[in-house]
Amino acid sequence: MKHLLPILIINIVFVILSCQPKNANHNETIETLEQFSELQSIIDSDEDKLWVVNFWATTCPPCIKEMPHFKELEEKYRDENLRILLVSLDRAKDLESRVYPFVKKHEISPEVFLLEDQNYSAWTDEVDPSWYGALPATLIIQGEKRNFKFGIYSTYDELQDDVEKVMGDE
Repeated sequence: MKHLLPILIINIVFVILSCQPKNANHNETIETLEQFSELQSIIDSDEDKLWVVNFWATTCPPCIKEMPHFKELEEKYRDENLRILLVSLDRAKDLESRVYPFVKKHEISPEVFLLEDQNYSAWTDEVDPSWYGALPATLIIQGEKRNFKFGIYSTYDELQDDVEKVMGDE
């Protein structure tokens, strides 16, 4: 019996240390999506969820400037039925040299995906017919309710307002 107590204590300590905090970074690995249809499948998997999908690249200064707003949005709506996907349109060959270091340096916590599908004209219409692929661009969608913005969110309040418009639409 006395040998069980140390084993129990070690197991409890291990469990406590292995638990991730609620604001843990999802991006120990960044999933690469070969086709836009893979991203669409993720979004379609839960139509009740509010999706905030930001298309960006490490070479896009406005994209980098608005990135803190998405981090703040995730913190504010952590307990809501909201999921943020940051979809990098960097080249696949730049994943290790640019995307990972950027995500780590800026402590990006919303989920990051790398979309390899460079045939923009084939899928940008599916995001929004007015979009021709320039960055940054953000799609906020919940079921049939949607809001698309091409261009930078200069402030967090602008982003939050667009999220709340979709949340509040009936």
